[in-house]
Amino acid sequence: MSKIAPQRFTVEEFPEQASWISKLFSNLNSFMGDVTRAFGNDLTISDNLFQEIKEIAYRNSSSSFPLKFRTKFNSSPIGVIPIYLQNRTLGSYSTAQPWVVWTYQDGSVVISDISGLTASSDYTIKLLIIYG
Repeated sequence: MSKIAPQRFTVEEFPEQASWISKLFSNLNSFMGDVTRAFGNDLTISDNLFQEIKEIAYRNSSSSFPLKFRTKFNSSPIGVIPIYLQNRTLGSYSTAQPWVVWTYQDGSVVISDISGLTASSDYTIKLLIIYG
């Protein structure tokens, strides 16, 4: 729970400005509530950060590459990091960090290779794409 406890502004505290101040206080109180909730663990990668998480299912074979997907933002990523990897064929999770070889072309991430994986296995991978 957030330790920020903002005081709400009320029109009754400013009776001489009541005609115009209620609109200001409504927006100000709403904004302060949003900020308080955000600092109480309500920030998410998908809604608030210049990053995205992309999940891809594919078969690890030379004919599967390149893997290509459109990015959420119209900006070149500065990093593509695997954060989850499951070998669906063997029913196991990776114990080693795979290396993703990628480029950015025309609004898409293009993956030309993912090293350290078992050939001819089906995988699900989640990638954290970080923008600068």
